[in-house]
Amino acid sequence: MSKNKLHIFCFCILSFLISFPVSARCAVCYTKGMSGASIAVIVIIASFIILFVGNKLIQKIVNKD
Repeated sequence: MSKNKLHIFCFCILSFLISFPVSARCAVCYTKGMSGASIAVIVIIASFIILFVGNKLIQKIVNKD
């Protein structure tokens, strides 16, 4: 993977992770009726999935070069 593609990939990930004022809300206010525990479980599972996919992508990039 060239440096240009790597920079584009990093920019896309960072721009996705930055919350914009329009979409930034309190988690409890945004999810009407959900408890804090259920929100925590969703965050834990989502972070596990994101880290798993990211690990596989990085392994492919590192092993390719």
